[in-house]
Amino acid sequence: MILIGHPLIAYKPFYGIQAEEDIGKTPSNATVIFDFNATLAAYCQSQKIIFALHVKNIKELILAHALEASYFIVDKSLAINAQKVADDYMFDGKVMLASNDEADIEFVALSAIDGILFNDSIITV
Repeated sequence: MILIGHPLIAYKPFYGIQAEEDIGKTPSNATVIFDFNATLAAYCQSQKIIFALHVKNIKELILAHALEASYFIVDKSLAINAQKVADDYMFDGKVMLASNDEADIEFVALSAIDGILFNDSIITV
């Protein structure tokens, strides 16, 4: 299981962006994260930028995979179904539960979700 942003585990932060111009404000080789936006995702894909997408439904998950997102950030209500789709179709990207609650580690482990992204690990640009 991947744990990003837990205070006991070293991690590289994700950089929250809203637009293409924000990418220039991040360190090189940073992972950028944003709400699903196909145009911005396509730009990241074309520029070989590592990116994570907040997805709200299975359609966005499928599109995020097609756009080569490295991480699919989901809420608890979508996590189990998103992981099943990712497993069935052998996605390269990882399904990550967005959380601020350490108790969610057990939910992620027992549900076989790829990992958890604690909200404190995101630096807003």
